[in-house]
Amino acid sequence: MPSETDPRAYAYLVGVGVTHSIAPPMHNYIAKALGHDWTFIAKECPTVEDAVELFRRSDFAGGVVTMPYKRTIMDHLDGLDEYAIRLGACNNVYRTSDGKLRGTNTDWRGIKGCLLGASAEGRGKPAVLIGAGGAARAAIFTLHDQLECRQIYLVNRDRDEVKVLLEEVKQVYGDGLEIIYVERVEQVAGLPSPYYIVGTVPDAEPSTPDEVEVHQIIGSFLSTPQEKGVLLDMCFKPRKTRILQAGQANGWKTAAKAGFKGVEIFYEDLEYLAKEKGPVNDSTLFAAAQEARAICDHYGLEVIGMQPFLFYEGLTDRAQHQEKIERLKLWFAIVKILGTDIIQIPSNFQSEGISGDLDLIVSDMIEVADMGLKEEPVVRFAYENLAWGTFISTWEDLWEVVRRVDRPNFGCCLDTFNIAGRVWADPASASGKTPGADAALAASLQSLVRTVDVNKVFYVQVVDAERMQQPLIEGHPFYVEGQPARMSWSRNARLFLYEQERGGYLPVVQVAEAFLKRLGFEGWVSMELFSRSMADPDPTVPETHAQRGINAWRKLAEELDL
Repeated sequence: MPSETDPRAYAYLVGVGVTHSIAPPMHNYIAKALGHDWTFIAKECPTVEDAVELFRRSDFAGGVVTMPYKRTIMDHLDGLDEYAIRLGACNNVYRTSDGKLRGTNTDWRGIKGCLLGASAEGRGKPAVLIGAGGAARAAIFTLHDQLECRQIYLVNRDRDEVKVLLEEVKQVYGDGLEIIYVERVEQVAGLPSPYYIVGTVPDAEPSTPDEVEVHQIIGSFLSTPQEKGVLLDMCFKPRKTRILQAGQANGWKTAAKAGFKGVEIFYEDLEYLAKEKGPVNDSTLFAAAQEARAICDHYGLEVIGMQPFLFYEGLTDRAQHQEKIERLKLWFAIVKILGTDIIQIPSNFQSEGISGDLDLIVSDMIEVADMGLKEEPVVRFAYENLAWGTFISTWEDLWEVVRRVDRPNFGCCLDTFNIAGRVWADPASASGKTPGADAALAASLQSLVRTVDVNKVFYVQVVDAERMQQPLIEGHPFYVEGQPARMSWSRNARLFLYEQERGGYLPVVQVAEAFLKRLGFEGWVSMELFSRSMADPDPTVPETHAQRGINAWRKLAEELDL
């Protein structure tokens, strides 16, 4: 809610057909993570004036603009940045320090991330663009300026829209870009095969002759016997549009579906979703879990597990311990709704109120394991050593607990970041590494392969991190007093592997090879990521991160011949 110093309280997604959007819980999570007490609302606006009225309110915190107002909103704003001006469309509105409404365009970033995340092989090759509205202009900018496509086939039923767009393209791009307007299906056969296809129009059953012709043209492009590239449909209703279904049926990579088979669910995700339904209690949490399960079922995703069951083991206040045990009973009910049998417990990193007494830690873990054995189906626990854990910070510490608990449903989660980030890397060091890092890691991995029972590894996580340009100590932007440097590093600067251009430097492949080849693990591999980039308000952030993640997995699978 607004404060005396900051009246901003509400951010909006405005357009037509937006009430089904999954954006509100995502943006509410981001706002809270950034310390903003804002509420994000998907607001149906019959006219662009309705949207502007919301944006002009004193409690306006930010706006996302979607179909059909990406162009018409521009005339109602106080200013536009270079991207909105060049692209001729606006999808984000914010208030400047002097109270003015300013528009920008971030669509192109999402388009670029989705296409490159699926494949970079289309650089310089022809592309197809479906539509001639605001989103189409962002697609043209991405295809031409970012992906070097010099020839774009334009498919659109409205010839007047096409005429306006072609005039704009001529003014902005000159002779450096050739737009070929494809009006008839017969034209397709005479064109070089496109690699990228980007859809920017609503999903609707064709009814007029022009609409039928457009769909036939799209179908002809999709059914080409030549190389199949990447299809991105920016329409978000329904989730699987006609174009996406046709593309998948014809063997195209669909950028709207990254290719993951499973997902980890954070308890906090369910809490934020529950708040949309009322006060957070057992009832709203169960409803949130049911909704999350329905979304996963829709996309064919299996829930790997739920995490994190925080600050559990070694509590010196046994009344607090008992509260955790009671809370676990709620978690048992939730994981059944989600359809998973794994609860992940990260090692305790509290600075006070916990004991390093291994007997106490093991006893606590035996207690939850025995509770899980009584559940139907049995609930398993995956213990994870956090690189900044107070007493359990290495895989050796972790394994000693797992070994002593000695229950069939109590195992571990091995994480490349938490292993390499503990024994090999040090973000507080000028070199970014620990003394003797390479030898220490090699010895640690050799010992891991000899020691760990692979049947006790319930899943693994594979992720990299940025090398800090300066030591993560007091004065660093990520430094938080009283918080371990490795924790601050983890929260802000993780990366997917193979992202050296973003600063990635951990020996992730070496650690992953130990897990997946030498140890012989076969099971779920999670591309878990925490990063400041996830706080970007751009609505395409989840999709671009998903594409980066699946791209990293595919490269790893190829390198390790998995």
